[in-house]
Amino acid sequence: MPVMEPTPSDIDLRTINYEADDGRQLDGFEITSDAETFEGEHTCVIFLHGLRGFALGAGISPIAYPLAREGIQCVSINKRNSGKEYERSDFAEIDRDIAGAVEWATAQGATEVVVWGRSLGATEAAYYQGKRNDPDVDAVVLAAPFADIRERSTRGYFEAVSDDPDEAYENFVDEARDLVDAGRGNEIVALPRPVDGDIEYIPMTAESFLSYRSPESKCATIDWTPDIEVPLLLIPHSSDRNVTPAEAEEIAETATASSLVEVEPIAADHFFTGSEGRVAELTASFVKRARDHQ
Repeated sequence: MPVMEPTPSDIDLRTINYEADDGRQLDGFEITSDAETFEGEHTCVIFLHGLRGFALGAGISPIAYPLAREGIQCVSINKRNSGKEYERSDFAEIDRDIAGAVEWATAQGATEVVVWGRSLGATEAAYYQGKRNDPDVDAVVLAAPFADIRERSTRGYFEAVSDDPDEAYENFVDEARDLVDAGRGNEIVALPRPVDGDIEYIPMTAESFLSYRSPESKCATIDWTPDIEVPLLLIPHSSDRNVTPAEAEEIAETATASSLVEVEPIAADHFFTGSEGRVAELTASFVKRARDHQ
């Protein structure tokens, strides 16, 4: 995982507080520079971090810095599933947090809003805009996007612990459902995940596991992209076993309602380490083109 570096001297970093649309109080960070507009627009990019991440973690800030220098207001938010809160969160509620961040941005004077998500955050961005088609959102960026975190990716986890990963996954889902039915949905289950030849166990409550990774979960990008109408940029990475450009192309093919769909692969890891500047360039240039497709 990328190492946090000191904030550059030409970048202004401040904490913000915002309110989800169900009233939950949350926080995040605003990243700006002396440049106040992006080619005449008060553009705000709202960053959504990935699995168990935080607002300034997982490679977000190195992408936000060059965007801020271009005059883009960058806002990276903590959500109800940040860090260890992921263990007991409900994926279906995440759109409430994103709605609150969009409302905060527009209240601050943003005339152009882009929702930008990486990894799990990409699925959250697709879920939000596909579910709501928020008229205040002008474009969506899905970086390192999984097509289906729900079943497809999770089934693969069980290859590390079983010769029949499909059956192992189905048994795990059934056990979680049994706990919920017995009124024990807050009990922790340990989800196995292969990492660098070893096995990591992700703790989650049975309810939370089902909300993210059961067949009935809403956590599948390809379920929501068909309903997104605004311009959509996908940035997959090609030098890591996860989230290949082929998966991004699959997502792009589902985005039949979007007014503009682009896929820009980058030879980088899941955090775009060393290629953050290129990701920022692609984001900024896409925002310009998206203006002609509103």
